[in-house]
Amino acid sequence: MKLPTVEYKTRRVLLASTLAVSALTTLGPSPAFAQQGALEEVIVTARKREETLQETPIAVSAFTSEALRAAQINNVGNLTQVVPGLSRREGRKTADLNIRGIGTRVPGLEAEPGVAVYVDSIYIPRNDSQLVDVLDMESVQVLRGPQGTLFGKNTAGGAILLTTKKPGPEMAGFASADLGDLDRQNFRAGISGPLFLDGLYGGIQVDSQKEDGYRDDLYTGVDYGNIDRHSVLAQLRYESQENFTGDLMLFYGKVDENEAPTNCLQANPDAAIQIYTAPGNATPYGELCEQSAQLVDDEKVIFDRTPLEYTITNYLAGLTLAWDLKPFTVKSITGYLYQDDIRTANLDVDSTNLLTLGNQWEPLNQMRQNGINPDNENRTFFSQEFQVLGDAFDDFLTYTVGVFYSYEKIDDSAFGQLLGPGGFLGVERSDGRIRLLPAFISFRQAFVREFENTSIAVFGQTIMHLSDTWQFTLGARYTQEEKEAGQVNYVAAENSPVDGPVTREEFDALENFVHDVIVNPENPNPGDKDKWNQFNPSVTLSMFTPDAWSSSFFDGGMLYTSASSGFKAGGFSLFGEDYVAFDPEDLWTYEFGYKLDFWDRRARVNGAFYYSEYDDIQISVTRTFPREDPTLPPATFNGTTNAGQATIKGAEIEFSLMPLEGLLLAVSASYIDAEYDEFLDLQLQAGNDPITIDRSDENFAYTPEQTYTATAQYD
Repeated sequence: MKLPTVEYKTRRVLLASTLAVSALTTLGPSPAFAQQGALEEVIVTARKREETLQETPIAVSAFTSEALRAAQINNVGNLTQVVPGLSRREGRKTADLNIRGIGTRVPGLEAEPGVAVYVDSIYIPRNDSQLVDVLDMESVQVLRGPQGTLFGKNTAGGAILLTTKKPGPEMAGFASADLGDLDRQNFRAGISGPLFLDGLYGGIQVDSQKEDGYRDDLYTGVDYGNIDRHSVLAQLRYESQENFTGDLMLFYGKVDENEAPTNCLQANPDAAIQIYTAPGNATPYGELCEQSAQLVDDEKVIFDRTPLEYTITNYLAGLTLAWDLKPFTVKSITGYLYQDDIRTANLDVDSTNLLTLGNQWEPLNQMRQNGINPDNENRTFFSQEFQVLGDAFDDFLTYTVGVFYSYEKIDDSAFGQLLGPGGFLGVERSDGRIRLLPAFISFRQAFVREFENTSIAVFGQTIMHLSDTWQFTLGARYTQEEKEAGQVNYVAAENSPVDGPVTREEFDALENFVHDVIVNPENPNPGDKDKWNQFNPSVTLSMFTPDAWSSSFFDGGMLYTSASSGFKAGGFSLFGEDYVAFDPEDLWTYEFGYKLDFWDRRARVNGAFYYSEYDDIQISVTRTFPREDPTLPPATFNGTTNAGQATIKGAEIEFSLMPLEGLLLAVSASYIDAEYDEFLDLQLQAGNDPITIDRSDENFAYTPEQTYTATAQYD
């Protein structure tokens, strides 16, 4: 039995006590310890074949199941606590992963994640699905830097590989309970072993995580930031006595939570929005924002009165077949992901109970009231990969070649914008009457979208063992991406049921006003289709330290230098009711790394220096467009475009020391210097004349300059 441990969570969960109980199996030594009292050789699959961590010329952080359990890593997001260079946008339910400053800056379905997450080699395609719960994993590996050769698209920042623990011939199991404040109740259990046929093994794992929110609404009492997740993982493995292995994985997971809380912070006190009011709320936005800011210490928020849910149900299946046909191995990896019950776009962007920006419930409820069902979003993702891995020329050449195909279909994804309840904002005049603003009446946007995304790739990598000291790796991947987007646009038949300034009573009566929603007769079905081709090479030169370098203190290691490329897929973004294509992001990274062991392998230092050129960065921007009626102000819309180029320089280090038998000390650190070389934005001024604004002095979003981690463990 493990003693209770104490953690302090940065989201203001205070001193949560954890009690973990393991049953039916006995944990072995800590994953960082070998039986001889030295640091263990960790096996990784960063190059799609089993190699030791210290012989892999990639910046990798790897964790076994015991290490994950000891560090209380329950999902992918927790890895940011222990992996240098890995960060995410805190306070969000979505993953928003970044590695070395490369990742996700754009929410929603228009853009892809910049860090790829794989479960048993099956790609997880969406940012709101990547926060995978870490059940009983065999290993988790974080590959830093672009991995565009072997792992395909959307690996500009890197890749996270989760490998589930497979059932085997021995009966084994575990159970754990994690209890704490905020009514935390986390339970996890699993059992596996042989089944009725020789070579057939099965296992099942269940997981339940519940915790109250860490802030509640001052007026409604609703909990925000709560956790309510349940999942089941079932597995079958068949091993023939000859040369065949088959693995079937079935996963069900359900998330039913409320959004993460935020408080308002004044960024522009002089903006016109400060004096706006909405029906049913006479307090101007500026005063409500100040009230929200003052509630931070009380751990309260003032959110919309309508639901701010975060729900999604995942059904994942994976089938991996492997034939060892010496001198090569053939693999087939098939993945299928289906998602429904999706409500993941319910942010309270303004962090007050006045506006409804970002809250999808209000505009979609207008559609429901008109007999239009906007709650049928579902997503289907299928992938198939074939690999051939082998050796040639008396093991001089090690190779991996393969093909990859994926198809994603997203149906009935509804989205909309209202600026206030009922779709109205106004300004109180000196006589007490409310002036409705023509630019802020009715729907801003309301539509139901569909997406089809197809990706085809061929890839290969060869490792040439030039000598006992030198190794040369060359890889390349060619990818063709095709995307199609379309939608049905809806508008209100009439903007406003009233004309001219109205009394407060007349204005408040508009709070629950139901618009007559119709298909936009001027632009009913916009859509677009495009195709992109990408070629991503990589080259690495590795040197294993000669025996002559070894001494009583230095045990050897490797040095490597590499140039690698990656990309993040392009797509389409809405500006108003029309699609505008944006191109893929491109990244080239030049890296020098080292992996060194000392003191009879009781000390280990791994690290890297890197320089990255980051082009065509996909950034969410605000664009203003002239209206057909010149008497009205320009329309303002948010969307995604390629607006930036950047240079990123940095360094990482991971140091492990075992000074005494059973005692492990570890320190890791990361430094990232990320700057925009170019970030140009377009805006409209009076008279609808466009001007270019240079935003290259802005900080790189969601990228901490320095991070540190220190751990101590005694077994």
